[in-house]
Amino acid sequence: MSGAAAPLPDAMRRQAWRQVREAYGLHTPLTPRHADLDLLRHLNNAAAIGLHIEARIRWLDAVLPQPAAEGLRLRPAGLWTDFLAEGGYPAPLEAGVALLCVDAEAAHIATALFQQGRCIGLQHTELAAWQDGERVPLTAALVQRLRAQEQPHPLPTEVHAAFGTASSRSVDEALATRYADLDADGLLSDLALARYLEHGRSRWWLDGGTDPSRLPLVGGVDVMVAHIAMRVHRAAPVPATWQLRTGVQAMGRSSVTMRCRLSDGARLQADSEAVLVAIDPASHRPAPLPEAVRERWSALLPAA
Repeated sequence: MSGAAAPLPDAMRRQAWRQVREAYGLHTPLTPRHADLDLLRHLNNAAAIGLHIEARIRWLDAVLPQPAAEGLRLRPAGLWTDFLAEGGYPAPLEAGVALLCVDAEAAHIATALFQQGRCIGLQHTELAAWQDGERVPLTAALVQRLRAQEQPHPLPTEVHAAFGTASSRSVDEALATRYADLDADGLLSDLALARYLEHGRSRWWLDGGTDPSRLPLVGGVDVMVAHIAMRVHRAAPVPATWQLRTGVQAMGRSSVTMRCRLSDGARLQADSEAVLVAIDPASHRPAPLPEAVRERWSALLPAA
């Protein structure tokens, strides 16, 4: 599920410079894989998030060839991703990366994906320092080294926006940690986090079933993800089992905002909000949500 209409008037997609290739200081080629395709044969949203992550890591390796201080890890505290158009396979991609600003709290990094001459997606990363699982200030040395790379631009307003209140009518599920979910630091990788939260969202489009071949929805519409915001609250060793809580935050004529929370059972690891849009497959324009979906998901809306 990827690509859709703009859900938020102040989202980063409204910052015109972000879709301009020449606005980014670093460009790197990326290759989509057939395994990145979803059932609609578009780049899956988690795979697209992973491509942004790869571009950011390449940029970090180029500008910070020396490791951070002992025990300090540079990892996202927040990821905001907009899906502007459908990405495909096997056409090559190019990613652009720019550091917008950095201070003792975080470095803010913009990435964009370009394919066949157009910008298909944007991501904003709030990159923080973590030690012993908790967020700590960036060192003065790191700030100084990063500031040499700044391309100053205003941050998108959504970076400062708070998520909605978690619904008391959410659905809970246990997920087992897999070895493949760990990254080189031995922690839950950014991409695995995106996959976990994707699982929480997508399974409810099956209307309680377990057969993924039922996507796209009965009712003549496709389901696209327009925007995903993720916040990370801890960067600690992973538990054997995660607790995933999924709920519906809001519902419009053609869109649903979903909330997912991932915890180790006692402490919140990460949470997300995602805007999913029903799309007419012929016109590629927003379409009304099928009544069966609206009825099911209305039961998960927060109590008035």
